[in-house]
Amino acid sequence: MKQLTLNVTSRALHGRGPARRLRADGSIPAIIYGKSGNQSVAVAQEAFRDLMRAKGNAASLIDLNVDGKKMLSLIKEFQRHPITQKFLHIDIMEIDPNSPMTAAIPVRAIGEAHGVKTDGGTLAIVSQTINVRCLPKDLPEFIEIDVTELKVNESIHVGEVKAPKGITFPGDPKRVVVVCSEMAEEEAAPEPVVSAAVVPGAEGAAVPAAGAAPAAGAAPAAAAAPAAKK
Repeated sequence: MKQLTLNVTSRALHGRGPARRLRADGSIPAIIYGKSGNQSVAVAQEAFRDLMRAKGNAASLIDLNVDGKKMLSLIKEFQRHPITQKFLHIDIMEIDPNSPMTAAIPVRAIGEAHGVKTDGGTLAIVSQTINVRCLPKDLPEFIEIDVTELKVNESIHVGEVKAPKGITFPGDPKRVVVVCSEMAEEEAAPEPVVSAAVVPGAEGAAVPAAGAAPAAGAAPAAAAAPAAKK
């Protein structure tokens, strides 16, 4: 389990105005939730970006430094700007190192499924995370699922996943985590449809393309009137 460090500072002002000014100064408004009560803090944008790069997709405990006070924590949720991708807000959960905790841990498939290797199927991770309950020291970065024996039209449920030592899965044991499906057949391309212009006054009749001979039995198209002389 990765354990990273993040420095934060307390903030007294709340609301949209102070939060907007905080972001303009290069910081992110954040809230710490936990047994010590809720605490509003500010996090440097660049420091949090570096933390998330180091963390990657793995679950990770964070050694939080709040104005010099140490605290074990977990990034619960964050929001980003849809265009600039800057972080807008962070929810941080305080962790008691001596008490069991529940967290959503990313799923990672290992091995090549039999249905993919032999029958040309496709593998899909349906549940990207699984809730686990354990002591913080036992919190894994990923829940690894061996899919080697998975055949086409078979799936793996939470109750079938082997839990690492010290960990339980408190969620629904019937929840599907990984599935191997048949490869969908490619649909035949539709034949191109040629649209025909309708001659005014002759409903349903089509004008042939320029230079083409008229259809059998069809009257020849009327000659165009000569252009008026200037």
